[in-house]
Amino acid sequence: MVENRDLRPDESRYGSAAKLAKTFIDSKITPLLIIATMLLGLFSISLTPREEEPQIVVPMIDVMVMLPGATPQEVENLVSRPLEQKIWEIEDVEYVYSSSF
Repeated sequence: MVENRDLRPDESRYGSAAKLAKTFIDSKITPLLIIATMLLGLFSISLTPREEEPQIVVPMIDVMVMLPGATPQEVENLVSRPLEQKIWEIEDVEYVYSSSF
């Protein structure tokens, strides 16, 4: 004779995440939650402003000066420091960085 066994695994050995997943899989309200979430997402997308080419102002400038044949110390003393002092004289300048190599 063939014994009739329950093929479902023992649920007591699963963790809380598996139990929560099983609750949502077996629930009849899950499809409604999915549809409501998708509608909310579409509504949010329709309210989000967007432009094809937004105008972004980046208040930054790069200045590159070459002094071929000079050592980094010479470039710093002859170019970087005097140029930094002149750039600091510009109105609304907040940061000045330089590197000499």
